[in-house]
Amino acid sequence: MNISRNETDEKITIFLEGRLDKLSSPVLEEAMKKELEKKKDIVIDFKNLEYISSAGLRILIANEKELKAIGKTMEIINVNADVMSILNVTGFIYILNIKG
Repeated sequence: MNISRNETDEKITIFLEGRLDKLSSPVLEEAMKKELEKKKDIVIDFKNLEYISSAGLRILIANEKELKAIGKTMEIINVNADVMSILNVTGFIYILNIKG
């Protein structure tokens, strides 16, 4: 999985590419730790994300909780049909802030 980012005064956008699974989730976890320290809203772009496992979902939930605790938000955008299906089956579409 590849991770890139863009930062403005108001928010950080993280772009994910590839598969977010048990092997790659520690990479995202470390990246998110650094971003959380900046105390900004976070947008995660799933446009090029092919797959997400329960390990990836766990990281998203944990980080959303941390952001909410400091009054910030996490938004997920550009979710493709395959990944949206996983989010739907797991019920995460009702938990995470997903904008398509």
